[in-house]
Amino acid sequence: MLAEAAISLLTSEPVCKLMQPLRRRVVPVFLLHRFADETRGIQGHSHAHLEAALTYLKNNGYTVVSVREVVEAVISGEALPPRAVAFTLDDGFYDQANTALPLFEHFRAPVTVFLATDMQDQHYWSWDYKLEYLIKHTSRQSLEIDLGEGPSEVAFASTDDKRNLIRTLRYFYKRLPNQAAESAVEDFAERLDVNLPVEAPDEYQPISWEQARCLESRYIEFGPHSQRHPILAQICDEQAKNEILGSWRALQANIANPVPVFCYPSGREGIDFGDREQDIVKEAGLIGALSADPGYVHLKRSKNNLFALKRFSFPDNMAHFKQYCSWLEYAKERMSRR
Repeated sequence: MLAEAAISLLTSEPVCKLMQPLRRRVVPVFLLHRFADETRGIQGHSHAHLEAALTYLKNNGYTVVSVREVVEAVISGEALPPRAVAFTLDDGFYDQANTALPLFEHFRAPVTVFLATDMQDQHYWSWDYKLEYLIKHTSRQSLEIDLGEGPSEVAFASTDDKRNLIRTLRYFYKRLPNQAAESAVEDFAERLDVNLPVEAPDEYQPISWEQARCLESRYIEFGPHSQRHPILAQICDEQAKNEILGSWRALQANIANPVPVFCYPSGREGIDFGDREQDIVKEAGLIGALSADPGYVHLKRSKNNLFALKRFSFPDNMAHFKQYCSWLEYAKERMSRR
């Protein structure tokens, strides 16, 4: 990343006016997850930061467009506004509905929420969130863990230690079959002396179908994100098909106008999904799909894979947010490819 002072200069209005046409054919799509709620023990994006980002876009000539509009523009070849930006929310948690969606409505800024539909249907919560719950709620401060190189004692007394351990364990188990990850969570629950709820506890409560129907509007749309949020590449053909088709059918049954764009869980192309998953998405009649790999969506279809479109993680720093929205990050990308 560039220094903040340099970013401020290079994204100033006079410079953007000169350089912004450089990115008129690409769109940054931002990926957001949880929103901070101290009363429920949730760490995540802050309300104030999202408000500041949306205010910046409004005051500096940017246009927030929907993911549906982005994908349709790629397919048709039609132009979008020259400073187009899009937003997505993954998983469909209550804190997103409570904190983020009212802001998008207030700013009349479209956003697409991708739902892992068994969360709505069965109050299911996936192994990676169960793992997070266990580490956050255990009274233990160390544990013997084997991550493939032999067992070793790992200490996690501080909040930062816990956060780093959760990240490490998720990364490790996402590379294994989903059943291995589920079994590991059960083992951790016993060894960490934490009672793991069958249904999602308060801090992992999803948006309900009734709530989603009330929230759906001109600015808030919902799309499919699998049923149980597994790593699709780690399950068999039939399960992968059920996960993708099942989530789309659930959206069609419960939402008036669902977005026909799939969002892969975890979303690393070649690791979490591949050709098989893309073929299933196409066979389902969906018009595109989103990965979590960083990069811009190019409005020229030949420049990107319509069923593995890229997104940027939403930066927690305004200077870096400006860098992605403006011409600056795209210029860096082009220079790095030379």
